[in-house]
Parts: sequence; structure tokens; C-alpha cells
Amino acid sequence: MKYLLLFIFIIASGFCYCQQIKGKVVDKDTKLPVNGAMVRMGSRIAFTNILGDFSIAASANDSLKITCFTYKPFKLLVTNTLETLHIELEPAKIMLNEVVIHSNRERDFKRDSAANRQFYAKQFNYKGPKVMDAFVHHVPNSTSELLTVDVITLVRALTKKSTRAYKFNKLLLRDEKTDYINQKFSHGLVARVTGLKGDTLSAFVVQYRPTYAFAHKATDYEMELYIKDCYGKFLKEGIKGADLFNSNKTDTAVFRLN
Repeated sequence: MKYLLLFIFIIASGFCYCQQIKGKVVDKDTKLPVNGAMVRMGSRIAFTNILGDFSIAASANDSLKITCFTYKPFKLLVTNTLETLHIELEPAKIMLNEVVIHSNRERDFKRDSAANRQFYAKQFNYKGPKVMDAFVHHVPNSTSELLTVDVITLVRALTKKSTRAYKFNKLLLRDEKTDYINQKFSHGLVARVTGLKGDTLSAFVVQYRPTYAFAHKATDYEMELYIKDCYGKFLKEGIKGADLFNSNKTDTAVFRLN
């Protein structure tokens, strides 16, 4: 009987420890999902997906920590592992009323980007070993050549995409591109060109957000032409609600503007 109770206790403890806590992470200001945020519970790590959702092994009274580039760190003591969490991350920068100065927008991004790259220099410069680095040539004599394999280097090269350093490097590069698009395709510029406000403005920005490749090569004038062209489509097509706010559904609801 004593061993049976001990076995039940061990099973119950393991069950409690391996419970999965779920949650959604959104931007506190825009209420849009935050993709790629790092979620920590002790030594366990997970990342939010494109919808801001995450799932991580946890137990009651664990501390949940969330970090994401350009956002303030978030910490919460988990008391109920059955509860689905709704977490709002606060942007790290204080955004004042935007003043659009075309000649300075590109320069400001370069300055901020340079500061970020200096602060995260090691992470930005991460490359990791290549497969070819594991193969070493030796010349024991003038008539032969010996090829050896460094097994440890080979394993590191084949598994580097699963490492935290590799993932963090990709997150930094992705967020740098995101910030660049936000600079070139800002709410202030879109509002000035289209006259849109509030939720309609936010929906337009999400629906017609340009690619990084276009934003990088487009001049200020070309970006304004792009916004005007998109605004014409917006007046005809309306808000593609399902794509923006309810991506779990397969049907697309379109809301027309009056």
C-alpha cells in the first residue's frame, strides 16, 4: 500500500508539472498579435506564433516571463494552469504624436537600427558553423591527402537552426525589417494621404502593409502613390475582416465602407 501511494504521488506530480498553459500575446496599443515573442517558464522556452498564441509546459506558482524586441519585458506569477492567458505587451518606446518629415524618416531608422545593432552586436553577427567547417584536410606527406571529420562541429552545423542563438538572430533581423516598414508605411503618413482614422486606419495599415523589398526600394513619392492606389482598392473592397481579425475561420467576411 505504501508503494502504491508513492507511485500515485509520483504520477500526479508528473501530471501537474507537464500541464500545458496556453495564452495569447498582443500589442497593448494596437491589440494586434505579437509574433515571435519568447515565453519562459523556468528553463522551458516557447515562442508565440503569427496569431500571438503560445503553449508551454508549466506548473502552478511558476513565473511566466515574456520578452520581445521593441517591447517591455513582462512577468506574471501563474496560479492557475487551466486558465488561458491574455497578455498585452507594452511597447518599449514612448510614441509621441507623429510629425512626418520626409527627409528625416530614413535617417531616423538608420540611427535606431545602428543603435540596436550595436546593443545586440553578438546576436546580429551570429552565423554558426557550416557543414563544410567540419571537414578538415590534412597532408601527412607530399603524395597523399587525408580528409577527417570533426563530428562535434558537424552536429552543431546540422542542428544550429534549432538553437536559441539562431532563432534570436532571425527574430532580430525580422523585427528590424518590421521597424523599417513601420517607418516608411507609418500610421501618420497613411492618415495624411487617405484621411482615415481610428480602427479603419488600423485595418487599412494591416490589410495593405507592403513587403520589406518594396518599402526598401520605394521613394517617399512612390510610397504615397502606393497608398493612394491601395486606398482606391480599399474603397471598393472594404475591410477583409476575416483575414485581419478572425483568421481561425475559413470564410472571408468583407465589410463595405459607407
